[in-house]
Order: sequence, then C-alpha cells, then structure tokens
Amino acid sequence: MFNNLLLDNRINIAVIVGVVLVLAFAVSFTQIEKQAVSQDSDIVTDELITHWLEKYDPSEQTISVTGSATASSNPDTLIVILGVESEAKTANESLSKNSNSLNSVISSLTNSGISKDDIQTSNFRIYPLYDSIKDSNGNYQQILIGYRVSNILSIQTDKIDSAGNIIDAAVSSGANRVDNVSFQLSEDKLQKIADDLIADAINDATQKAEKALVPLKQKIVGVKSVIVHDNIMPYYEPTFRTAYDGIAESAMKSAPIMSGEEEIRTDVGVVFYISQM
Repeated sequence: MFNNLLLDNRINIAVIVGVVLVLAFAVSFTQIEKQAVSQDSDIVTDELITHWLEKYDPSEQTISVTGSATASSNPDTLIVILGVESEAKTANESLSKNSNSLNSVISSLTNSGISKDDIQTSNFRIYPLYDSIKDSNGNYQQILIGYRVSNILSIQTDKIDSAGNIIDAAVSSGANRVDNVSFQLSEDKLQKIADDLIADAINDATQKAEKALVPLKQKIVGVKSVIVHDNIMPYYEPTFRTAYDGIAESAMKSAPIMSGEEEIRTDVGVVFYISQM
C-alpha cells in the first residue's frame, strides 16, 4: 500500500514537470516566431526601393540660382509728424491749453487743403513735471510744479509737394513740434512694381544659370522650383527730423523739402533641371 502511494506521487511529479517543460517550450517558440516576424518587417522590398528611386532620384541633376531685379520710382505719399506740447500748473489747464492749440492747427491744415481723413493722432501723453528744491536741512525734495501734455499728429497725404505748406500752416497756428517728414510709396504702387519685377528677376536667374552651365557643357531642361522672396519694402530715410520748442515762425516759412526716388528690389530663387548638351 505504501509503495503504491509512493509510485503515484512520483507519477504526479513527473506529469507536472512535463507540463512545465511543454509550457516553457511553447513560450520560447512564440518569442522566436515574433522575432522572426519583426526581422521580416525590416526587410526592404523591391517595391519600396522603386518608390524611393522615383521620389528621390539620385541621378537627378539640378542647379540652384538666385536672381534679382530693381526699379526706381518717385514716392506718391507724404507723411508729416507734428504736434503741440503744452505746460501748465494743473493737468486740466495744460490739457485745455493743448486742445485749443491743436484744434487751431487742425483747422489751419484743413483750410490749406488737407482732408481730415488724412489727419490722425499719432501719440498722446500727459505727465507731471517735477523740480528739485533744497530744504532747510540741505536735502533735495521733488516738488510737483505742473503738467505737460503732448499731442502728436500724423498727416498722410498724396499731395507730395505740400510738405513745406503743411509745416508752415501748422507752425503758424501753434504747432511747436515737427518730428518727422518722410516720402514713401503707397502699398498698392509698391506691390505693383514688385510684381512687375518678378519676371525680370526670373530672367536674371535664368541668364546666370545658362552662363554657369556653358563651361560644364550642360543645359537647362526644366524648372524644379521657384521661390519669390517677399522683401519688397524699400528703406525710407527721413528727409527732415527735428523736435523744437519756441522756434521763430520765420525759420520754418517755406521750408524747402523735396522727395527723391525710392529703389525697390525683388529676389527669386530658382532650381533648374539640367542635362548634358
């Protein structure tokens, strides 16, 4: 009886060990199979190679060239920055004084032919004024002595020859700040000139490419890409800049202010396909 029980236990242990070995083998086989599938997925197929060659042809020959074109044009827009600064003991008094002077300036400008639509506020400021006073102890104290109001106008008009008249009218009626006078191209005119220059810039790029290809015995057979660089804004140098207070009117009468030509430039980048002649 005891021997039979011992034999049964041995059989059970053997069965359990066998099951464990089978399971371990199955797990190992599954991992190997997954690795094999993973390796198969990394294989580069002929179709993939063909697609890559069609998209990225290593034999493709190109040349990259930059072309440019420039043009000069007379400005069609005048911009004048001027205004009034006023000082008084109180903020209300300074503001009232400034408003009266500025209204007089605006009225004088409109009477000289400038439309109200061409006049707008460019900058407005009101701030306190202080002075340093030495007290009985020898210390300096900041004492409020008044307020300053600054109201600056921007006049933008297509009356390109009226800069002197605008300044004369403004100064005669109370303006004591003339900050800037500039001549510019309007956005519409600037864009039209830049668009017309694109073709010239592309022709310039084509000529450069053709000259470069002659000694290489190559020729242009197509265009891969064209990029137009959006840098059409010309640089404007202010013709007249000053800030003053209390300058005599006679110093500003019939101020001779003249505009000059502005240069506009358009650049393009072109990539050409090339081949042997």
